[in-house]
Amino acid sequence: MYVLGIDSGSTSTNAVIMDQDRKIAAFSVVRTGAKSSVSADKALEDVLQKANLKREDISWIVSTGYGRVSIQFADENVTEISCHGKGAHYFNPKIRTILDIGGQDSKTIHLNEYGEVKDFVMNDKCAAGTGRFLEMIARTLEVSLDELGAIALTSKEKIEITSMCSVFAESEVISLIANNKEKADIANGVCHAIANKAYGLIQRVGLEGEFMMTGGVAKNPGVVRAVEEKIGSKLYICEEPEIVGAAGAALYALEKLMSE
Repeated sequence: MYVLGIDSGSTSTNAVIMDQDRKIAAFSVVRTGAKSSVSADKALEDVLQKANLKREDISWIVSTGYGRVSIQFADENVTEISCHGKGAHYFNPKIRTILDIGGQDSKTIHLNEYGEVKDFVMNDKCAAGTGRFLEMIARTLEVSLDELGAIALTSKEKIEITSMCSVFAESEVISLIANNKEKADIANGVCHAIANKAYGLIQRVGLEGEFMMTGGVAKNPGVVRAVEEKIGSKLYICEEPEIVGAAGAALYALEKLMSE
């Protein structure tokens, strides 16, 4: 028996196929294009191919994420907060606080020892401190998004980015470049600005360890280091931090079938 969880995010659409023993058979991460339904179809096709399965082999499909309602092939949809909680608990049952920084929003979720959501705070009104914010800064610094986090680790001088508004931060970065500041120092300043914003969110749900970071920004070593310094603790990061929500959705699908 196989189930599928699909998480439709603003930047990536992630799919996970799980068997009845709660083992991940395959996963897929594709870029979300202009239409979330098209990206979902692409992720479905890709993950089925990787698992060497057909559509009819899947017993139940749960969608989550901001585009969850537009996924026609899903049997039901569940909120991303619940799916993230379940996914995080699956990867590491010790996790109590999740920091998820995606393409357009960031959120923190507080779990109890059973992996149930006790509290959460979401910042979805502004792109400050998200993946989009990092993409824009990388473009301004003329480095790739992958390089941005890596060069931040080589920083020698502490620079403070005072504005977290994407528009103002970009102007600030442009003036720092004009003042001959090193790219590594600017990148590090940006990573610390994101960590400060994340810390504010975490404080609102309570600083209870252990901590996990999910979402695409968890692949940025500069941001990870800055957040760890701020919370004074290590972050647990999965091998593929973008599939946590999709794994949680797959677990909901399994539970649905097992309870019938």
